[in-house]
Amino acid sequence: ETEPKKDLGSERSEETQNLRIFNGAFNDFRKRFPHYVSDFTDAFEYRCLVTVIFMFFACIAPSITFGGLMGKYTDERMGTTETLLAQSLCGVIWGLFSCQPFIIQSATGPVLIFEASLYRLCTVLGLDLLSVRFFAGIWIFLICMIVVAFEGSWLLKYVTRFTEEIFAVMISGIFIFESINFMRKTNSDNPVEDYTFYEHQHHDCNQTEISARPCQFGEPNTTLLTGLILFMTFVLACSLRYVRSTIWFGKHVRNIFGDFGVFIAISVVAFLTQQLFPDPILARLEMPEHLNFTNLEKRGHGIFVIPRSADTPISIGVAGAAALLVFILIFVETEITELLLSRKKRGLVKGSGLNWDLVLVGFCCLLCSLFGLPWMCAAAVQSLAHCSSLTITKKDKLDPNKMVVDRVIEQRVTTICVSLLIGAFAFLGSVLRLPMASLFGVFLYLGVMNLAGIELVKRTALFFVPVKYHWVTAYTKTMKVWRIHLYTLIQLVLVVIISIVKQGTYTALAFPFVLILFIVFRHTALPRIFTAEELEALDADEDHEEKREDRDGYTETALPV
Repeated sequence: ETEPKKDLGSERSEETQNLRIFNGAFNDFRKRFPHYVSDFTDAFEYRCLVTVIFMFFACIAPSITFGGLMGKYTDERMGTTETLLAQSLCGVIWGLFSCQPFIIQSATGPVLIFEASLYRLCTVLGLDLLSVRFFAGIWIFLICMIVVAFEGSWLLKYVTRFTEEIFAVMISGIFIFESINFMRKTNSDNPVEDYTFYEHQHHDCNQTEISARPCQFGEPNTTLLTGLILFMTFVLACSLRYVRSTIWFGKHVRNIFGDFGVFIAISVVAFLTQQLFPDPILARLEMPEHLNFTNLEKRGHGIFVIPRSADTPISIGVAGAAALLVFILIFVETEITELLLSRKKRGLVKGSGLNWDLVLVGFCCLLCSLFGLPWMCAAAVQSLAHCSSLTITKKDKLDPNKMVVDRVIEQRVTTICVSLLIGAFAFLGSVLRLPMASLFGVFLYLGVMNLAGIELVKRTALFFVPVKYHWVTAYTKTMKVWRIHLYTLIQLVLVVIISIVKQGTYTALAFPFVLILFIVFRHTALPRIFTAEELEALDADEDHEEKREDRDGYTETALPV
């Protein structure tokens, strides 16, 4: 099987080699849209109905989680309602007009982290977040048009696993750190201590001679219950995913537990919390009673964002820089997801569109900015799950024990239906006031699961494993151990560097630019340290493990959720 990143340039036809602008986008359109009618007629199969139900539950849990955290990180300028509406709007547009409708448009961790950093910067500069995002949406669309005009998708061939792994480990570290930080803050506000002494000594708030401790002691049970809910959600989600790789139940039941694990974990923990603790004092997801913006007062705008004229010059400048940086994230996530779906082993025959779809992503970002909604981009894990759920397999004629792709039901209806269901979910309002601890439990789970299958994590473990017990891979078979460790150390140092950049108030937005520097470093400095054969073994586009039943989107891509 050829490696798609290396074939990216060769796949372009002779016609696209000339300098006519937008050739790539027009070619994508011409190749895909002759199948437009069949994209709807092919959906009349029972499997598509099952896929709609499966993908709705697979998408709704991350959407609620990222939406709740968006509200927390932007002080309720945007929250769960806005996230669900944005995913519904962008999903319907994507399902109708994209060249690769299997891609799921969703909130993702990297973009969430970027939006949080942008809000912090706007707060320091005294700018209105939604006004800055309004101009940033225009910039993003213009940048997408310029890149597509000159077929900039070929730049993706320079993005290798070296950079993807550093990016994934950094995002996973942020997920895990934020979950721990949430518990630390909860304990700070509601410390778990022995309150008996203070309660006996301070019945009167005017008594201060014994201790200077204030009369407001907080709620110690809040910290204990928050920790319990977070831990239960995390453990239950991990356990259900683990069921996929066991011999319990049948294959289909195992897959159901693995695919719906996050949704089941949130639902079970929320139900048990409500039954065992009818009126607990907990931080909950902010949701309006009925369909409305999360917090209209803090939002400061109506349905449409109207930029504040006083800050316009500064906002345009900040927005331009922010747009260029977030475009890097959107470009990488969208194009890599396109390539993952285009691999020969997936069995897709109707084609995809690296250029046309990038224009559509830019348009969706423009719409989201206009309505004051979070930016959406391709979610690799959900997109791969979407494709897999519509893949029909058969036994290989040469090896009856091996399953191969027979055909894939390529259509647009499932994407559109899932998006409409997610939009309808926003009407539930106050029903979605879940404990924030449960959402951070999912955040912790995603942080841990993002690390699954990343070679950097596996190679780091080799520091603590005797050589005779090293697992067999291309690099352990052909390279000296100290050379492997040197490569791993370089990556770990770069993880530390980008993490430090991410923590700075003024530098946090620049972390996508730092990733570009790492790409340059990979193609200029590393070839001077390692031979071409060593880099091929260490930085191959994909591992060559055989397809296993228990593998899922987390192990098929190094991109973070």
